Amino acid sequence: MSRSLIIESKKTRYLFLDNIKVLFTILVIFWHTTNTYMEGGWWYYKESNVIDPITEVAFFIIFAVGGIFQTSLLGLFFLLGGYFTPNSYDRKGARAFWKERLVRIGIPLLIYSVFINPLLIYAVSRLGLPTPETNPMLQGSFLDYYFSIHFFEMARPMWFLKVLLIFTAIYTLGRQFIKLGAIQRKIPREISIPRYTHLLLLAIGLGCLTFLVRIFYNIDNRPLEIPLGQLIQYFLLFSVGVICIRHRWFEKMSKKQVKIWVITILSVVVLVFLDLLFVVGTYGNLNDFSGGANFHAFLFAVVDNVICIGMIFVMVKVFYAKFNTQEPILRNLSASAYHMYLLHPPVALSIALVLSSLALSPILKLAFVFLLTILTCYLTSHYIIQKINLKK
Repeated sequence: MSRSLIIESKKTRYLFLDNIKVLFTILVIFWHTTNTYMEGGWWYYKESNVIDPITEVAFFIIFAVGGIFQTSLLGLFFLLGGYFTPNSYDRKGARAFWKERLVRIGIPLLIYSVFINPLLIYAVSRLGLPTPETNPMLQGSFLDYYFSIHFFEMARPMWFLKVLLIFTAIYTLGRQFIKLGAIQRKIPREISIPRYTHLLLLAIGLGCLTFLVRIFYNIDNRPLEIPLGQLIQYFLLFSVGVICIRHRWFEKMSKKQVKIWVITILSVVVLVFLDLLFVVGTYGNLNDFSGGANFHAFLFAVVDNVICIGMIFVMVKVFYAKFNTQEPILRNLSASAYHMYLLHPPVALSIALVLSSLALSPILKLAFVFLLTILTCYLTSHYIIQKINLKK
């Protein structure tokens, strides 16, 4: 195979992953925006609105679909993190690899935790605006508040970067461990994609472990802002990403595997929706799904992991087959996706505050804030941030 063909193969293989990254970034921004107007879910500012029956139904659908897929799709973000890690490590070596990781991930995480997040919390509180129950109503000066906080708990929406750095550190230690000759000889040279039944049993097993963790730490309970209720799933998918690049699993996924997983995902979604309707009709309280020693938390934990495993096949294969090219707009969005993720919390909050006085339906406000946030973050990234060589 010629060098040009190898280069072309690499380009083709990575484009669909970039497109998935764009989709996930948009979904994360949408989910955070919805937390401004819906009950549940942490966000800096919670707007109080009169909810009519149509809006209530719409928010229920958003909560149900978003709650099922948001946690699952975030796992695929970690899979992409694992997928791109080995080649970067091999190409740069440990020292240069970590220098790049700390510049790209560590510095933004530090800036957000030390400066941006405290400023946002303090500003919203001092303006007397509605805030989540976990946010304090601050009366003193900013310096009083600033020197009383624990910065390890200040990542908020940037928790993903913190966990990704932890997984990357584990990967680095693992690379040092497998240098031992005895370990290398035990690693198979080729690993095939596991069968459907094996993966389904793995997902159910992960769901059981996740349920046990969520008895003590529900989805919203995050010590040091680490989502213990999802951590097992996220680390597994990061590891799967490492294996995928080594053994070219993405290219080997078949249409038959996708069809089986589509049927499985639809089946478990129907199952959890029936349970959601039962709970809403009987108790009117959805908190049981987030954790605790109850059947609803168990069902949601299992469904969450089954969907997550299935989404690997569905999303990756569909994007690999159908969305493996990029027009200029999509190419620009791909280049801006990471910056959009970093920028969206203060931008979404600012736009929501500007529109707060408008007498509009919460659904319309949600749509306006979401679209304006996407547009503002993209334009800022494309026309300002990318014009600056941050590495210098």
